Amino acid sequence: MPLVNLDGVNIHYEDQGDGPVTYVYCHGLGGNSKFFEQKELDWYKARFRVITWDNRGLGRSGIAEEYSLPLYAKDLKLLLDYLSIDQAVLFGVSWGGVVVQRFALDYPEKCNALILDSTSSETNVAGSENWYMRGEIARLGPEAALQGRELEAAFAGHSTAGDNKVILEKDSYLESYVAQCRSTAGLREHPLTPQLNQLIMPILVVGGGKDVVAGAGGSVIIGRRVMNSTVNIFQEAGHGVYTSDRAGFKRVLLDFLDKQGIY
Repeated sequence: MPLVNLDGVNIHYEDQGDGPVTYVYCHGLGGNSKFFEQKELDWYKARFRVITWDNRGLGRSGIAEEYSLPLYAKDLKLLLDYLSIDQAVLFGVSWGGVVVQRFALDYPEKCNALILDSTSSETNVAGSENWYMRGEIARLGPEAALQGRELEAAFAGHSTAGDNKVILEKDSYLESYVAQCRSTAGLREHPLTPQLNQLIMPILVVGGGKDVVAGAGGSVIIGRRVMNSTVNIFQEAGHGVYTSDRAGFKRVLLDFLDKQGIY
């Protein structure tokens, strides 16, 4: 099990495939890379050098004294440096897409291209409250956190925090999970949107028309803000287009990389 100490934090990663292009998978909020490795990796490693990793405090990575969006992005930068990877195609789903945006703003020289799936650069008031409450529900339990309160939906069809049971594999994941919930909630007052016009690398943005977690609005916002972007909304897909419409996503991904001269 590859585990490397990066600036005092043990980060788990997998390095598979020997394609000419490096493809980095960044997982969703409170998750890890196990699902991708078990269900998706074979197709990707036949075409790319694939790096998967678990965020600090989650999955097979070690816990840390601090958690923040810039630190998650810094961990990835240190990992790529450790693996002597100068540039990569960065794929981020949901929370992973937020990490990828922060990474691209902080370390643009490391980005060959970005693939942003079911994510956003900002959130509205209701969305912010829902993401914050996800962390509080995990920390305190639903009754104590909500106290009978019903959360407002962030968009039509939204599955609110109160509708979802929070099940973490280990108690040790709680601190990182809560930090990610709060970072996502913080996109209301500290959106990444105003900074996105700094990004000049090719960016593929995909969203699902039936995404009840993040909606497709965030994908549209990112596409409008970034000049060198390609936006695809898969009307029948849900949260995480790469799994809810595998064939469609793979077709669009390879076409995008081919047109950019990357693959």
